[in-house]
Amino acid sequence: MKKLIAFLLIVVGCTTLKAQGLLNYSSLTLPDSLKKDADAVYHLEEQVIEIESPSRMKIKSHIIVTVLTKAALRHSVQRISVDKLRKLEEIKIKVYNELGLEIDKFNKKDFKLEGAFDGVTLASDDKIYELDFPVPGTPCTIEVEYELNCNGFIDIPSWFFGSSTESFKKSRYVVKSAIPVKYKAYNFTKEPVITTEDDKKVYTWELLNKPVPAKEPNSYGAKTYLPWVDVSPLQFSYDGYAGSLESWKEFGKWSYPFYEEKNGFTPERAAFFQSLVKDAKNEKEKIEILYSHMQKEMRYVSIQFGIGGFKPFPISFAEQKKYGDCKGLTHYMKQMLSTVGIKSLPALINSGSNQYPVDAAFASNMFDHVILCVPLKTDTMWLECTSKQNQPGVLGPFTENRNALLITEAGGVLAKTPASNSYDNQWRSETTAELFDDGSAILSSRVYVTGEFWDYVHAYLNGRTKEQMKKSLTDAFGYKVPNDLLVNILGDSANGHLIEIKLAYNQLYDFKSGSKHFFPLRQYKLNDETIKPAEKRNFDYLFAYPYIKTDKITYKLPADFVSEPLSQPKEIKNNIVSYNNKLLLNESKTELTVITELQLQKHIVPANLYNDIANSFEAIRKDEGQKIIFKKG
Repeated sequence: MKKLIAFLLIVVGCTTLKAQGLLNYSSLTLPDSLKKDADAVYHLEEQVIEIESPSRMKIKSHIIVTVLTKAALRHSVQRISVDKLRKLEEIKIKVYNELGLEIDKFNKKDFKLEGAFDGVTLASDDKIYELDFPVPGTPCTIEVEYELNCNGFIDIPSWFFGSSTESFKKSRYVVKSAIPVKYKAYNFTKEPVITTEDDKKVYTWELLNKPVPAKEPNSYGAKTYLPWVDVSPLQFSYDGYAGSLESWKEFGKWSYPFYEEKNGFTPERAAFFQSLVKDAKNEKEKIEILYSHMQKEMRYVSIQFGIGGFKPFPISFAEQKKYGDCKGLTHYMKQMLSTVGIKSLPALINSGSNQYPVDAAFASNMFDHVILCVPLKTDTMWLECTSKQNQPGVLGPFTENRNALLITEAGGVLAKTPASNSYDNQWRSETTAELFDDGSAILSSRVYVTGEFWDYVHAYLNGRTKEQMKKSLTDAFGYKVPNDLLVNILGDSANGHLIEIKLAYNQLYDFKSGSKHFFPLRQYKLNDETIKPAEKRNFDYLFAYPYIKTDKITYKLPADFVSEPLSQPKEIKNNIVSYNNKLLLNESKTELTVITELQLQKHIVPANLYNDIANSFEAIRKDEGQKIIFKKG
């Protein structure tokens, strides 16, 4: 009876609250279709952009979101970026409980203002308004309204409808512009409602009742499956520099003067660079020599001051400080090459592993990085000027296989950066494993690595303590945990690095049964991919990068150990992945050698081939899981 009365009271209370309009912000009003798989549900997600002129823009944001899980408590931490051209006018926050009753509120004076720090930037105009406020747990509802005033801009914020983990009842994006703009919608075909308001043209996109979208791991991400809109101004003015995004050509014209410097290197410095390459046989060798010199002399530091976010500091700054950001180091390398008669072009690009290429048909400032393009007579060399590890001409996954905007005197020109080749990323190891009667062992390996594997090895092993290296070998590289170890980076070749690894084990075998000892196929797994078949795949599957891994390990057996019959060679081969594994016993039956090669020839797998590749890696995983059996006589 008590439970029934309590239930009736809740029903009556909810009815009263609904009549008062309070339940609009309650989790109780949300349909199950929107709560399914959602960390949060937006009652309203809205952004209104008001453009007064090429240099004045207001951004108004209004969200009302019900937090359902702990993962969505990020909404209770509000962080808003400002700088000298971007000012926060006001912000209001309200917190509601599960029933939609307001229990707390905050405004601008409750926020703290600090310099923005991303872990790599040395100096910047950017500041952050931040507030971490309490909420009554989940579910609860948070309402945030704020306005930013921009006295200069390049692009207009694009708008994604929802997110990969959140659904929405209503999502609205409005652009009110007194200047001409262009727009493009992706992953949906709904045209905006276009009206006029005073002297402005108003574009409104609105979508309703969208559940959490279906998503797939290792795809290009939100840009492939979420509806989103990109809007670009035909004229803009940023920090006094006027430009246009009407076309890629026009945007390149705006960027070009930033990389022209009449008073670059002194005649003495120019003569020095010329002396470095005096014995080079061709332009490619000259580029390699100067690129190597820059890598040794300079280091990357992010610096973002006003237009400095787009314009590099002068050569004299890098010469004096011995550091620079991506723009500064690219500019430095460009000027170095010019001293020896080689022309090169700065290239704007969007960075990050497997990023979706910018749209060649729609000019928009989606760039956050700068690299250098060096056109040659028969080839083109691309240089990542912020890296101390990259080989000249090899970009790697950070900027490969996407559209870069070349900054030329005639304007911007899009060019596709090359995709990695599996030969750029190699791991080749040879190991001798000396086994002893008690199951202990000493392993001696020589490992040759290039490209991304060297970045990985350098990050985890170079300059580390023995305990740190032990943890890295087991956690990052999949080695069996050693009792002792010795790691030496022996030296560099023209294209790679040689590492010596010695490991001591009190027990190398995994387990034993009677006189049989079961040993791993090798001391680590060559295949570390976790890709499984799926009922359906809609989008391309992206590996981090293509590669070649080879491993040869020779087990030297004690006198009283004999090998059980060996498994048959295993071969898997298609257009994307190949795998070969074979076991060989020498004539005297004192040495067993396992030779394996795994090659991922392409790192982008079309959706229709996904299950074929997933099944291949499942077969490789199964083959690598087999044991070598030695019987003690």
